[in-house]
Amino acid sequence: MSNTLSRAAIALAVVGAVGAMMSPIATAAPAHPLLSKTQHRANGALPSQHRVTHNNALAVHAAPRVPASASLAQYTVSPGDQGQVGSCVSWAIDFTAMSILENEQGISGHPQAPMYTYAQLARGNDQGSTPSDTFDILTSQGVDTMSDYWQGNFDYTTQPDANERANAAHWKLSGYTPISTGSGIKAGVQQAIANGLPVAISIPVYESFERITQQQATDYSYMPTSGDQYMGGHEITIIGYDSNGVRVQNSWGTNWGDSGFINLSWNYLANQVEEANAVGKLVQ
Repeated sequence: MSNTLSRAAIALAVVGAVGAMMSPIATAAPAHPLLSKTQHRANGALPSQHRVTHNNALAVHAAPRVPASASLAQYTVSPGDQGQVGSCVSWAIDFTAMSILENEQGISGHPQAPMYTYAQLARGNDQGSTPSDTFDILTSQGVDTMSDYWQGNFDYTTQPDANERANAAHWKLSGYTPISTGSGIKAGVQQAIANGLPVAISIPVYESFERITQQQATDYSYMPTSGDQYMGGHEITIIGYDSNGVRVQNSWGTNWGDSGFINLSWNYLANQVEEANAVGKLVQ
């Protein structure tokens, strides 16, 4: 499948392409406030090779009409937990986004196994991964299911075996569509969600994000402040939008934020998101 995109393809969000970001390499971040202050949560979103910037040609211009609000919440599964492994990109795309798409498309087998892609990228070195490299595996190999993948959710050393690779071929993505960051992100996100496509975004995580309250996670008020300690890059998944902003699913379990979710304002997205990709439908 070609990854060359046109503006029309962005509106449909059904073809592949390569996006990128320029955030510092992720390491780890502080734990949820209910946990020890010295304990850390893993992030793991790394820069891809290229970047779709504010005024890139792939930005959405003269966007078609979209509804005032749209949600894919009915298709979500309970937020997963990446634990202490820097596998957030695989959780955001393989687990969260693909579960939404499978439910939406009536495809059985989900949820998918994040370690299927992350183990191939990490190969025993837990340094995080890029969205583009993850998408490359998902469009070429597919991804195995959690129920079949015997290595579990945290083994980033043991590689998929022949049977798992064969099974993964049943769940391949058709592609993905980069969305411009900055002022162009709102139109791109609205188009994607309205077309039934979740959006994986890369953000810088600060200490306050780790220790967010439930109220902050629901009232669209969260924004890092001056002096807030930067902890690394992180990947999360947009599942809906309204006039205030977006609804996002994280991969830090259900004890974080609003039962594993957070509402972020459009202003936050325009100022903080470093990469955004609409996840294309599964091949059927």
